[in-house]
Amino acid sequence: MKVALFGASGLLGWSIHHELERRGFQSCGYLLGEKQEKRFQSFRSLDLRNEQKVTRELLDLWPDAIINCAAVSSPDAVNKNPKLADEINVDAAQRLVEISAHLGARFVHISTDMVFEGRDEPYRSTDRPCPLSEYGKQKLNAEKRVLAATDENVVVLRITLLNGNSPRGNRSPHERILECIKNKDPLILFDDEYRQPCSADNVASVIVELLERPNLNGLFHWAGSDVISRYELGIKILDRFGFSSKYITKSSLLTEINRVGQRPSNLTFELAPLVGKIKTKPESIAEQVENLKVPNDLFSWYRMHADDPTKYILRI
Repeated sequence: MKVALFGASGLLGWSIHHELERRGFQSCGYLLGEKQEKRFQSFRSLDLRNEQKVTRELLDLWPDAIINCAAVSSPDAVNKNPKLADEINVDAAQRLVEISAHLGARFVHISTDMVFEGRDEPYRSTDRPCPLSEYGKQKLNAEKRVLAATDENVVVLRITLLNGNSPRGNRSPHERILECIKNKDPLILFDDEYRQPCSADNVASVIVELLERPNLNGLFHWAGSDVISRYELGIKILDRFGFSSKYITKSSLLTEINRVGQRPSNLTFELAPLVGKIKTKPESIAEQVENLKVPNDLFSWYRMHADDPTKYILRI
């Protein structure tokens, strides 16, 4: 199967690219911008805002499936330039699904738990969304357009906070935490902001399995098996790499709302509808944290500054 993968250089896209190759698919990765890094040399540069180029590229390639991970995924970045973000998050998603339908290709679109406002009870895919942020509103709009474009051979997969090892070493929670410690930047995490993290590799397994299951179509949720606060996750990450908890300042969403804005306090998913249909299983927090790595460019610093550097052994 030939698969066009958009957003291939991101945390999730990178994992999907490797999972596709591992399972014998032909992965054709696309990224926005220039291929300046050697690891991305096999990918193609393509601006999703250029309708003619995107259409021509996909008609020439004629893939069996298209996976859309491309997004402006930082709420702060969306707020700074909502028009640009909307062109990527919404317009490009609609363009890709329309081309996919024309090609008869399977289409998988990645969405987010941020389409919900947060509550104690886990969300089902049939629950009514109510996003609090501009990012959440754009992703919800994209979902609607994707699902309206075709009712067959399409999956919208909502995911939650991702753990993992990004290709540039700067995208996942543990990489940002280590960078903050190195730069002596403030590290404030909330003990009343609950998420259900999953690993990028685990999500990649789900997505590739969905490519092989054309009978599964529509809107699904995926996450890890455990619910944890941002603060607790930070503590587990510090312990994984042998750092003291002193590096994290515990705070509350309620006291920091003027600084960070309104955020969902509790975002969890009901996973049974999809778990019962596929072989891949959700990962625990312990499994996710165990697989985290120190980014290569931080390893020398890490060996010199970790409270207990024996906690992490570099795997070649």
